[in-house]
Amino acid sequence: MPGYILHLTAGVMYLNCLQDGDLLWRSEKARNDFFVGNLMPDAVADKSQSHFRDPKYGDRMMIWPHLDLFREKYGAIMDEPACRGYYFHLYIDKKFFEEYIPRVAEFYDRNNRITEIREEIAYVRLKKTGEKLAVERYLSEEYYYGDYTKMNTWLCGHYHLPETLAEAENPGIEEVDFGNIRKVLEELDGYRGVPEEAVNELKVFDLPDLLRFLKEVAAEAAENRIPL
Repeated sequence: MPGYILHLTAGVMYLNCLQDGDLLWRSEKARNDFFVGNLMPDAVADKSQSHFRDPKYGDRMMIWPHLDLFREKYGAIMDEPACRGYYFHLYIDKKFFEEYIPRVAEFYDRNNRITEIREEIAYVRLKKTGEKLAVERYLSEEYYYGDYTKMNTWLCGHYHLPETLAEAENPGIEEVDFGNIRKVLEELDGYRGVPEEAVNELKVFDLPDLLRFLKEVAAEAAENRIPL
């Protein structure tokens, strides 16, 4: 999953693409609630339900949200700012795992064939460097998750991400507790402690390419006034 800071970055990109008449553009409270909703899917221990994943794909390395499941359940409240934020998080996750990760990593079985099945994966090949890694090492602070950490401070400053958020009322999303935003905000404070220049040491992601991708999908979402 993209980290909290990357989701806030995508959210800022989305807001910057909206028309002046949009409620999120006009209202500070609506923007706050959008950002809170945008963080909520990751503010739980078990993310399978909060991300509306289809259990039949549970054996895959990349499991993305099924947006239609969310729309079917919460179509009546999709215009609520917190719900728009929540849905935007799911939309970014789907785009990220379905379209972006294949641009940075490939997963191979023992016969050097590309596979999507997690238990079949013998190694991960990074397209940036050609390195071959065990899954556990790929999904570590040395590589995949470490890259998120290295981006955080630079992204916060470059995109002027919100440093404080007020609690928002849950519009009716049953899969999460909006009270968890307090814990999320505490975590966000800790994410800003890495040196800004750490962004130059990414091992998995190419930052300019990642930012171009996020801008494209954010603009697509704004043009189509998500849901897509």
